[in-house]
Amino acid sequence: MTTTSTAGRGAGRPGPAIAPARSVVERLRPLLMVLASLAIFFVLWQFLSTFVLNPYLIPPPTAVAAAFVPMAETGEIFKHVSISLVRVVIGFVLGSALAIVLGVVMGRMRVVYELLDPIIEFMRYLSPTAMIPIAVIWFGIGENSKYFLIFWGTFFFVLINTIAGVMRTPIARQRAAECLGASEFQIFILVVIPSAVPYIVTGMRVAMASSFMSIIPAEMLAADSGLGYLLQTAGMLVQTDRIFVALATISLLGFITDRLFRLLVDRTLRRYMAFVSAG
Repeated sequence: MTTTSTAGRGAGRPGPAIAPARSVVERLRPLLMVLASLAIFFVLWQFLSTFVLNPYLIPPPTAVAAAFVPMAETGEIFKHVSISLVRVVIGFVLGSALAIVLGVVMGRMRVVYELLDPIIEFMRYLSPTAMIPIAVIWFGIGENSKYFLIFWGTFFFVLINTIAGVMRTPIARQRAAECLGASEFQIFILVVIPSAVPYIVTGMRVAMASSFMSIIPAEMLAADSGLGYLLQTAGMLVQTDRIFVALATISLLGFITDRLFRLLVDRTLRRYMAFVSAG
């Protein structure tokens, strides 16, 4: 009996050690997959640039990294990055805030939607690039024109998704809340907004990419700083390695910003949904 008991205890020992190991692997899996994906991309890029394509027209990652080092040592690249990021953040926040407020109003009030929807549909096909000339005329070549262009590239994406989220709130949920005695304000806070949040977040993610795409042409045509300006000057001097440094920096900034945004949204929504459930 003693032998059997000891063997049983011995056989059970590896169990607790294996479970945490598996949980650690599961937690690290998203990061490992991202690293593997990027590694495959850079290896493929290096191979194609070295053996298949013209390395002057499409510099390999090693050449881009070599061009990045002196730009980082002098602080040139960080100056342009910080300026562009400030412009993007300000324009994105202003555009998203106004779009969410207006989208909620249009989604809840039929008359407002019917009056404003034709105007929105008429104007949203004007790209930020098309608005550059009028932005320069209205605001000059200062910071306000950059904010306006990013605002324009953000506003319509968030607005359309917010309206869709509010209007597609299940009627059954609203009727159920009414039957339980909820007021219009409670229905709005506890039913409509939670249903619309996924749409709003999706619109903001799409708008974030649009914000980065909007700032580049604006800085190329009407600025003396920023990543768009760096692209413009490198292109005029046919410095393809510096061009790819700017392009890689823009992509990296967008990637990091999107990941941080998703992390922030996940944590915020988790707390918000817990609050709604408790209410």
